[in-house]
Amino acid sequence: MALKLADAEDRFLKLIDEVDPRNVAEFLNWINDSFVVVGGGTKQSLREKGDIMTTVLEDSLNNSVIEATALLRKLAVEIRTQVPQTAVFDSETTVWPKIGLDSDCKPETTIHVDSFLYDDDDVEDLAESGLISRNYCAKCGSRDVNCLTFISHSLGISQLRYMFTVLVPLNQAMRGRLILDIGSRLGAVLYAVYYYSGGTVNAVGIEMNSDLCKLQKKVIKENGMDNSLCVIEDDVRNQGDVVSKADVIVMNNVFSFFLPVSEQLKCFEFLHEHIKPGAVIISNPTMEELTESLSLPFEINYWLDKVNFISCFTFFVETELS
Repeated sequence: MALKLADAEDRFLKLIDEVDPRNVAEFLNWINDSFVVVGGGTKQSLREKGDIMTTVLEDSLNNSVIEATALLRKLAVEIRTQVPQTAVFDSETTVWPKIGLDSDCKPETTIHVDSFLYDDDDVEDLAESGLISRNYCAKCGSRDVNCLTFISHSLGISQLRYMFTVLVPLNQAMRGRLILDIGSRLGAVLYAVYYYSGGTVNAVGIEMNSDLCKLQKKVIKENGMDNSLCVIEDDVRNQGDVVSKADVIVMNNVFSFFLPVSEQLKCFEFLHEHIKPGAVIISNPTMEELTESLSLPFEINYWLDKVNFISCFTFFVETELS
């Protein structure tokens, strides 16, 4: 007997709950790309017919997610007062890229504004108040003005919400899974895991800088997150056991500004050796972009299967804008 639409939708949502959270985005894209509905003599995609993906992605704006996002923003404002305005400590060593994706970044014309601490509106306020500049004079005293290059070593709150409510939803099925953030810096990914999972998913951050580790541990303890979050002060290459146990690994341009090319190469060789089959890597930029200038002894495309999530991303952006 044919199902009524409401019953079909209910069954579909229950099916989504049974899918491994690490594969939900890929599953939704497959549905969106694979099926069409014939009506009025023409083919229409499910998306054009108001498909079920909209209902699923609306979960990324439910009350618990809205509350988690608000708590993240509150935490970001509190952390601002505990770090330099650039969110870069004097104890950090920056290695300016000579090749690859970020080779256009120069120390004299590049400014770091942490995306976790400051969203676009905050940056506008900083510029209007004169705390940061957007431009520099290429020829002093002339009107030959160029734009400064803005970079961030952290993911923004909208990116974090997309990651943990759409790409890898932190629902009941993620309990017992381990999320690893390589180069956890201020701890943004860890805090997002805690709030979007309600403290039910474990996350570990590996960070080399002592000042950044002290900050993360302080924030975690003061906010009662130490039951599920942990920070390890170390080079990731010394933590093969942790890396091999991780189900989801987050990498936000973790090596480019902090290690010479030779060391970056060794890090990717280490990850290739230790990341377990079936683990999900969330990388910004893409792994292809991060490694295109490195002479790796293996092919990225043979090691990793790239997941197409463009439909989910488009829906999420539309939701954000609305």
